[in-house]
Amino acid sequence: MRQFRVVPCMIAVAVVLLLSPAARADQFTFQNAVVDLTASSNTVTVTIQNTLTNAQVQSVAQNISALYFQVTGYTGSGVSLSSSSGQTTDIYSGTGTLQGVTSTGWVASNFGSGLTLCVVCAAPVQNQTAPQMTIVGGAGSGAYANANASINSNGPHNPFLVGTVSFTLYVPGVTADSTFSNVVVQFGTSATPPTAVPEPGSIALVLSTGATIFGGMAIRFRKPS
Repeated sequence: MRQFRVVPCMIAVAVVLLLSPAARADQFTFQNAVVDLTASSNTVTVTIQNTLTNAQVQSVAQNISALYFQVTGYTGSGVSLSSSSGQTTDIYSGTGTLQGVTSTGWVASNFGSGLTLCVVCAAPVQNQTAPQMTIVGGAGSGAYANANASINSNGPHNPFLVGTVSFTLYVPGVTADSTFSNVVVQFGTSATPPTAVPEPGSIALVLSTGATIFGGMAIRFRKPS
């Protein structure tokens, strides 16, 4: 008799575990950037990719240098960067040469009512890595025929991160049910934080904004948990 009482309990527990989300993942797309944000217990995982091809890379103004976002459940203090990694490249004489995977040199901090992840950081956040390690488009190797002097053979700006760059943030209060909003990507080597972050809106508004500035609001896609 004892065996028949235990088995239903085990089944019930298994059903609850299967129905409980382990993490929430959302994807945000910008003019030449894709950002994936995943929330779990006290943790936000971020991946960022610059989607330009080698031939489309022209200026460091197209490079990704910071991310701003809000996430529900965050307690407002104590955020830190647990780990980060990305492929690096040097672009000299019109050619990219991959240099290997390393820590990004980016930092994470609270910023206003939200968070920032940055290499070119707005005050009061500081980062000594800038202006190196912004995220460039392309494969990181081969010809960068259209890259101008802000990228090509530019010692202060080299090396760059390239490909999918990954970050893990400790964010107290965040859970698997937390949601992301007001996601803004910063491009270039000047800190341009959002002064009034817009609420999520229509795709038409996103496209009209993207026609005039690199940063701004994102089109969001929910990934299956």
